[in-house]
Amino acid sequence: MSRRLVLASLLLLACGKKKAAPDDPAATGSGSGSGSGSAGATAAPLPKGTRAALRGPRKGDAPFAPSTQGFNFQNYGNEGGVENLTAAELQRMFGPQVCAEGEGPTCVLSPPAARWLEETNKGMDGGHCEGMASVALLLELGKLKAADFGAPTAFELKLAGNKSLQHEIAMWFSTQFIAPMSEAEIKTLTPNEVADKLAAAFATGTESYTLGFYMPDGSEGHATTPYAIVDKSDTETWIMHYDNNFPGEERHIAIDRKANSWKYFGAADPKEEGATYEGDAETKSLTIAPTSVRLGKLECPFCGDIDTDGGAGGKGSRYREVILDGDADLLITDDTGKRTGHTDGKLVNEIPGAQVVKVKSGHRAATREPIYDVPTGHALTVTLDGSALKSKAPSDVSLIAAGYTMGVYGVALAPGEKDEIHFSADWQSISYKTDRDETPELELGIETSGADYAFDISAGGEAGGQRIDMTLDVKAGTLTVQASAKDGSATYEVEIHRIDKAGEQVFKHKGVSSGAADRLVFHYADWKGNGSTMKAGVDKGGDGTIDATEDLGDED
Repeated sequence: MSRRLVLASLLLLACGKKKAAPDDPAATGSGSGSGSGSAGATAAPLPKGTRAALRGPRKGDAPFAPSTQGFNFQNYGNEGGVENLTAAELQRMFGPQVCAEGEGPTCVLSPPAARWLEETNKGMDGGHCEGMASVALLLELGKLKAADFGAPTAFELKLAGNKSLQHEIAMWFSTQFIAPMSEAEIKTLTPNEVADKLAAAFATGTESYTLGFYMPDGSEGHATTPYAIVDKSDTETWIMHYDNNFPGEERHIAIDRKANSWKYFGAADPKEEGATYEGDAETKSLTIAPTSVRLGKLECPFCGDIDTDGGAGGKGSRYREVILDGDADLLITDDTGKRTGHTDGKLVNEIPGAQVVKVKSGHRAATREPIYDVPTGHALTVTLDGSALKSKAPSDVSLIAAGYTMGVYGVALAPGEKDEIHFSADWQSISYKTDRDETPELELGIETSGADYAFDISAGGEAGGQRIDMTLDVKAGTLTVQASAKDGSATYEVEIHRIDKAGEQVFKHKGVSSGAADRLVFHYADWKGNGSTMKAGVDKGGDGTIDATEDLGDED
């Protein structure tokens, strides 16, 4: 089966494309409520010298303790049948505009929504620490109720078989990638300032934070739940925190007040060898993320109709997300020559307004490539660089924007290989160039005020390399494909999904053959549905003139 989005499997909530997103995703889920998640909990006494501590919302609530308000299971990846985001969580965050069609259990996600969901879920294989840290805090604050997930306290909750809790953790994990939360993590404070800001928040209760920390180079991000500030001496302060890699344990980050530095020994798995995280006033590698922003209205990164919202990725769209899944390095160059990404082993960010969103997962010392939020309006060249690879490794690259998605999947990049992907400044075209024998899949998905479409081209491997171009003309209702191989003709398969009031229908045709410069123009808008042929114009030599017309059979 194609790697194309399996949209039909994501059939959950009612939808209507133009309804507004919810202001507070916590207010509409199975875990919503106003009671304190810590009711009845008996907390361990805090150490002497405690300056301030996190407590629930009601007078007399006991202070947070990992043995009661933390979870009794360890941070986890995508193993063991765990479920992550579904269409239900997307609707909680952004409203029914995430759906292409349908109501109730027949809701089908739009192609951009489905691609964003799939890529976000894959990102959780490195761990769910951001979600666990956030949910533990929301339970303590009374924004969620442990009873809604099956137990009186967080520590008594079970993860195995608890789909509602799995989905909840996944949803709050994903908020780290969504504006304005993706921009809200405070990365400008010194270690002393982080401790003082947390102490003030605990004392006043006007704000709360999750804690983030990284290696000095910004890698291996982890998220935890801070719950107390303890002054051990005039020169040493501890940030007590619930580390979801160590269930039930009281752990601390040590702040050296005189040196304005911090240190913490941790591990993705307590059974494995750990590592020391440390930083100082220069590294700014100890961060905090405000709960008020996380609970506020989130900006949908993929919602918008390309034909009614300005035609360039949705009304008010600010960013296009570029996501790499794989071990290669990724470098983005815009049409002015500015770069963002990795080059020669170093992270650069020259593109004005671009955001580098580092992933906090905290499991297996994950070193996943950051997500890059690049401002709209510029054509982009993405270089997949295999210089640091030791063996051939798979790579997927996705671009997701309001109303559309584009990507190249299944690239088996070899050590030293550099492949290029070109994305137009809008949703209209994508091209991929390789000098090796690759069998990639190119994808372009759009959301319109009428039907939504997803287009897939699965290219055959060409020994001398190849270039594949896809161009979409929504007004003409045509998809143009030009596949050029260095050693002669190229072959590929085409798959087109249409989602409208009739549901989802799929056209497939295998064994499409193309000469060195031939263009095929598929008239997708005229297609009558499952089992019908699709007209395709053939431009021999790519001179712009249609030389012949064929009726291609639906081979589904």
